[in-house]
Amino acid sequence: MYMLKIKNLFFSYKDKVIIKNLNLFLEPGKIASLIGSSGSGKTTLFRLLTGIITSEKGCFTIDSPDAPSYMTQQDLLLPWRTVLENIMLVSELGKKKSDKAAVRKEAMELLADMGLEEYRDQLPSRLSGGMRQRVSLARALIQKSPLLLLDEPFASLDVSMREQMYELLRKLRAKYNTTILMVTHDFRDALSLSDHIFYLSGGEIKEEWEINQEKRADNGYFGELFTSLRNTMKSESKDTFELMTG
Repeated sequence: MYMLKIKNLFFSYKDKVIIKNLNLFLEPGKIASLIGSSGSGKTTLFRLLTGIITSEKGCFTIDSPDAPSYMTQQDLLLPWRTVLENIMLVSELGKKKSDKAAVRKEAMELLADMGLEEYRDQLPSRLSGGMRQRVSLARALIQKSPLLLLDEPFASLDVSMREQMYELLRKLRAKYNTTILMVTHDFRDALSLSDHIFYLSGGEIKEEWEINQEKRADNGYFGELFTSLRNTMKSESKDTFELMTG
C-alpha cells in the first residue's frame, strides 16, 4: 500500500523534456526528500501532482480522496490579511465545512510552536522572509492533508529554527499520519528529516536512499550517508554541489 505511486511519468515544455519516465513510490506516514540541481524537474513534479499542469504519459495515484496540500517556494500570503487570518484561510475555502473556532485554536497552537504567536495580528509586510515562510508552512500544515508537498520549506530559516521545524514536522506527522514529500537544496534538511531521499536528475529518479531511523543519531552513519550523497552529485557542477551542502 502506497500513499503516492508514480509510474513512467513524462512531461515536456516547448520540446524540452522536463520529466522523463519518472517512477516513485512512497508509503503512508513517511517523509521523503527530493534533491537535485535547479531545473531537474522537482517543482514541475509538484505541479503535476497538484493538477496545475497535466502529464503527457504515465500516471500517478494518491491514496486519498483529498487533494495534497502544497507549500510553494513563494509564500503567497495575502497582504491584506493578518498572520492568523492567512493561516485560517483553510476554514473559508474548499468543499468541507470547517469549525472556525477549532481552526483558530489549531492556528494559534501552530503559531506558538513556530515562535510567532505575538505576530498573529500583524500583516505579512511587517514580517521577515523567514517569518513569512513559517506562516506559509503553518497554513499548509493546518490543512492536515494526508499528502503534504513542501517546496523548499526551510530556505529562509537559520539553523536553530530549522531544527525546531524538523521537530514540529515529526510531531505533526506522528499525530496525523501525514505523508510528506519535500523538495530541498540542502543536504541537512534531507538527512535530518527524511525516511527516504530521492535524487532527481534529467527528469528521472537516479538514486534512492532509505534512512535507518534507529541509526540517524550515529555520526558515523550520518557521515556515510553524506558521503554517498556527495559522490552521487559528482556528475553535477561544482556550484550545484556547494549549493546542496551549504
